[in-house]
Amino acid sequence: MKKIFLSGIAIVLFAYGISQSRLVTAEYQKTQQPAIEYDVPFPEKTVSKSIDEYFQKLGYKGKDTKGYLIFKGVRLPELGADTYDLYFKTGRKNKKEKDATTVTMLMSSGYDHFIGDTTNSTLINNGKTYLEGLTGRVAAYDLDQQIADQDAAVKKSAKSLTNLTGTGDDLLKKKAKLENDIADNLKKQAAQKTESDKQQLILQTLKDKRKQ
Repeated sequence: MKKIFLSGIAIVLFAYGISQSRLVTAEYQKTQQPAIEYDVPFPEKTVSKSIDEYFQKLGYKGKDTKGYLIFKGVRLPELGADTYDLYFKTGRKNKKEKDATTVTMLMSSGYDHFIGDTTNSTLINNGKTYLEGLTGRVAAYDLDQQIADQDAAVKKSAKSLTNLTGTGDDLLKKKAKLENDIADNLKKQAAQKTESDKQQLILQTLKDKRKQ
């Protein structure tokens, strides 16, 4: 099963290996700001949760503001030595590709001072490279979620089996008791029939004496 999951990841990475990040402008608080976009071959919910969990593990708590998930004071080796505020927005790539998500990332030096290619081309290039690694991180997150879901399914199935086994044992005990009760009842019926026949014979004998 694990090999199947890993093969699936490899196929996804291969299929999107030629995908490139791109420079765009994105709207933030009614203004156009420099940004980077990248397409990820996973549903929006998976991508969004993957990004949030990734930064939480690094110790950063995201905040939803104006449609963006914002992480402040982030220091990532992939971006450089300084700290930045990172703004992420996810959306379905298009109507036809429901399992493809476009990720938009804005980078700020603080207080919404957004950085573009003309102000810091090195950072922008680092940001593009960072986003292009997102597919692998989301794939790993998705695999972890599948494993967790399957583990929960296995535990639920095992619990159901345990419950059914317990119920089966109880039913077998009841069946054994019922069979014993039936056997005992049959013995009592036979004994009672013998006694009934005996009493009937006595009655008939007494009646016969009256006729004499």
